[in-house]
Amino acid sequence: MKQNRTARSDAWDGGLFPAGTSSVYSQPHLALIREMAEPVRLFAGDYLYQENDPADRLYFVNRGSLKVSKLLEGGMSATLSLHIPGDLFGEPDPFGRAVHQFEAKALEDSEVGIVPQTELDKVIRTNGDFAMEYMGWMALMQRTTQSKLRDLLLHGKSGALCSLLLRLYNMYGTSGTNKDARAIIGKRITNLEMAEMIGSTRESVNRILNELKDLGVISTERGRIVLIDPDYLRNICHCEDCPKEICRM
Repeated sequence: MKQNRTARSDAWDGGLFPAGTSSVYSQPHLALIREMAEPVRLFAGDYLYQENDPADRLYFVNRGSLKVSKLLEGGMSATLSLHIPGDLFGEPDPFGRAVHQFEAKALEDSEVGIVPQTELDKVIRTNGDFAMEYMGWMALMQRTTQSKLRDLLLHGKSGALCSLLLRLYNMYGTSGTNKDARAIIGKRITNLEMAEMIGSTRESVNRILNELKDLGVISTERGRIVLIDPDYLRNICHCEDCPKEICRM
């Protein structure tokens, strides 16, 4: 299994590591999902869905990136997850009556394949192997959510931010070149965006990041965060060494 994960993750450019979609679904079933999906193009800032829209489909990211968030009182926003090429996400409802509790917005020009729940149900009824992989995917999404809640509730804002930096590196990280083998989060993410991911304020994130810089744990370069001492971050957030499929935003 470890060899398969490595081979699959290496296929993604720029260190992008999709959610467990490619580790849970077999290649034939991934191809089936793509075949069922109707591609939709989004510009940066476009909504894929909003709160109270019918939750009757899943989404497969072909290109670009999206965030799932919740709009709070006073114009604040809480980010629940980020999605990159290869991710499958959504809020499936077995009763067909649910509406979305969150909103999904394109962070850049993107292409998303939309899979109707009705088409998915047909495959689940007739293909037992696909149904088992679908259950595995849902379990993986639940474990990912539980791991985020653990970090947010048990280890304070510092622990949550340290965990977030590791999660972002697992998604967007690069080890650089032979001359520069540092652990770099390849995507530029603002302090406000990070604050929305851990339920904090920009000022608190600024303070914690500055403390980490003073300790020599991280640095910044051209707007990107460099992880100098990842083990320190793991210690602060009491890292449980989850696989990459779970340790991501």
